[in-house]
Amino acid sequence: MSKEEEQKTEEEQKTEEEQKKEEEVDPLTLPLDDINRYYSIKGDLEKLRGIIISHYPIALFDEDKEKLKRKYVPKEMFKEFEKKYMKNFKFPTDLTDEFRPPYANSYYGGVDFTDAGTTSLLRGMGWELVKEIGKKILQGDFNFTTVTIPIKVMTPISVLQHICNGHFNYPLYLNLAAREKDPVMQMKYVIVACISCWHRSNVFLKPLNPILGETYEMIWEDGSIEYVEQTSHHPPRSHFLLNGVNGDWRYYGYYDFTSNAWLNSFKLTNSGKRTIEFKNTNAKINFNYPIDQYGNTFWGSFRQECLGELELKDVNNDITAKFGMGNIYGKTSDWFEGTICKGEEEVSKFTGSYLEFIEFDGERYWDIRKNIDIEEFPIVPQIKSSSIYRADSKLLYESKLEEAQQAKDDQENLQRHDRKLRKEYEEKKNEEKTEEDN
Repeated sequence: MSKEEEQKTEEEQKTEEEQKKEEEVDPLTLPLDDINRYYSIKGDLEKLRGIIISHYPIALFDEDKEKLKRKYVPKEMFKEFEKKYMKNFKFPTDLTDEFRPPYANSYYGGVDFTDAGTTSLLRGMGWELVKEIGKKILQGDFNFTTVTIPIKVMTPISVLQHICNGHFNYPLYLNLAAREKDPVMQMKYVIVACISCWHRSNVFLKPLNPILGETYEMIWEDGSIEYVEQTSHHPPRSHFLLNGVNGDWRYYGYYDFTSNAWLNSFKLTNSGKRTIEFKNTNAKINFNYPIDQYGNTFWGSFRQECLGELELKDVNNDITAKFGMGNIYGKTSDWFEGTICKGEEEVSKFTGSYLEFIEFDGERYWDIRKNIDIEEFPIVPQIKSSSIYRADSKLLYESKLEEAQQAKDDQENLQRHDRKLRKEYEEKKNEEKTEEDN
């Protein structure tokens, strides 16, 4: 063999080794929003469920003993957080290009879901529901939140845990905002916190529906503690409260979901409200939620988009921000444009994409390539109503689908039974009141 042939062989072996290393990437080292993408390529539904739960320390089922034993001291955590993230925080102004992540749909917008196996499973479930409900679903007047979804198309976390995880950028940006004395600047930070979380909202495996009275508690890396509770069965409603460590800010509100389906799409609408308060400026910012649109549910490329019009209003400082998605000419549906007004005066313009970046008046405040991933931890032990003690969640994590389905059915049947008893009591109470009045 000649020297040139030997050199070529060595280069080929080196290329094969590098390719093998890329294929053997440890998904736990990936950002959470890349987990779905990684296992979509691998096509392994059980690993997808397992890795999602492994990346949610809020539901480790006692696997990480050391993490669960850890004692959390919020003020000490905040000092470390401040030193690690806030002391030398800089906006990503060095980035000026339009970077498009590989999982983004470059023609329509939103996020593509490409795993054939999981898509087939979801579509199979969809056809079962179409047969069950018939014409109502085709007419678009059926609410999916009242339908029992098979556990085989779910992920082993509760909606309450998913709500907490969806706030992953709030602790950083709300702490930064609390240092500002200008309420307009605080509004900008709130907008960044809000929009920059949407690139992880694309959940294609459904979280478990919470039972009435179910709770969850967690603590973020900055020491802020979040509480969530399922406060209504029909309509499904979840209240949350996230408190800043030093009392500088708080974030609270509720999720109120309805879902409507059409022939090849469905829409998840959250009509809940939420509020952020800052102590130093007396700011009280009320704002709404985007609409989650899932397209091509039965044929075509399955994808998810965040759409709609959002308004953030600081009622104490007369500051309003408005922006919309899905209607920017020449741009994909994940692009937005908006303005901030102080009274009637426009004081700032902002634009970008929740899959790419956010800019205010030409200055980049956030870029997906430099998103800071902060940690979240469970508070253990929790009260017995906590999501971490759900039997169906643990069984689903272990891929015991039949047992998990039975545990889910048992919980839901008990919830229906309790609701019936409450209804009967209210009817009896009303009858007694009527008799007293007569």
